[in-house]
Amino acid sequence: MSRGKGEFALIEWIRRRAPRPRGVVIGIGDDAAAMDVRGDRLCLLSTDMMLDGTHFDLKQCTPRQVGRKAMATNLSDIAAMGCVPTVAVVSLGLPGRADMKFAKELNRGMHEMAAEFGVAIVGGDITSGKGPLAISVAILGRDAGLKPLRRSGAKVGDAIMVTGTLGGSILGKHLDFTPRVREALILNRRFKLHAMIDISDGLAADLNHICEESRVAATLYADRIPISDAARRLARKTGKTPLAHALSDGEDYELLFTLSQREARRLMARNPLGVPVSHIGRIHAGRGMWLADKHGKRARLAPMGYEHFK
Repeated sequence: MSRGKGEFALIEWIRRRAPRPRGVVIGIGDDAAAMDVRGDRLCLLSTDMMLDGTHFDLKQCTPRQVGRKAMATNLSDIAAMGCVPTVAVVSLGLPGRADMKFAKELNRGMHEMAAEFGVAIVGGDITSGKGPLAISVAILGRDAGLKPLRRSGAKVGDAIMVTGTLGGSILGKHLDFTPRVREALILNRRFKLHAMIDISDGLAADLNHICEESRVAATLYADRIPISDAARRLARKTGKTPLAHALSDGEDYELLFTLSQREARRLMARNPLGVPVSHIGRIHAGRGMWLADKHGKRARLAPMGYEHFK
């Protein structure tokens, strides 16, 4: 986690000062909060805000695409906890130039994505002003009898695994992705996972969140990281390596998780997810992260990725 200035430092400052009321099982610091609502059932809550010019560019995408992304990112947070999304509320800050057609297309995108996972939009708020489009989605989920997966559960000796491929999301995936809700539920039901997060800030940055919360260190194997075709195409334009894009681009919205080596072998032997899964590293004692080449030579890995007002 960053020290001093930056988004993650602010979150840590807020967390240290926030009270933990009775019934709050998981508070600030994970992808969703969890509250004990019945003694044996948990209600999960997460929220994300998006701004035109920061998370999307309306000059290059449609209102429908923006609506889908706004809902999908919140669904991904519930997926990261290995639980079931249920309902959402949406607050919109529309720019003054927006008309009814714009608002309806935005809403259509959100409803389409929510419906794919049986989620209902049950309320919210709408305002308008001189600023850019702002969307805030709050989503609720339930544990469905499962234990929510946190960032803080990684254990020394764990395998580090990831779904899908990474990098180059700016070429299109950041606007058109399917949150791994179904895959997360399969993982949580069939395997003994210790920690999980969705990759929104970037592989290195989000693995660092797991390491910081679990008080462990990690080594990634460079030759096992699943690099996307988009990352390779982007590298030809930027001069960065495809691996650098896979490590730091963010907005992949894949699942990054840890589990015992035995469970990892079981998952790799018979992958039930329907999407590729890769064993990309290991958890060990200490603090920090390393990147190992195919010969085993290690170099320090910084938690590079996206961070607001860094």
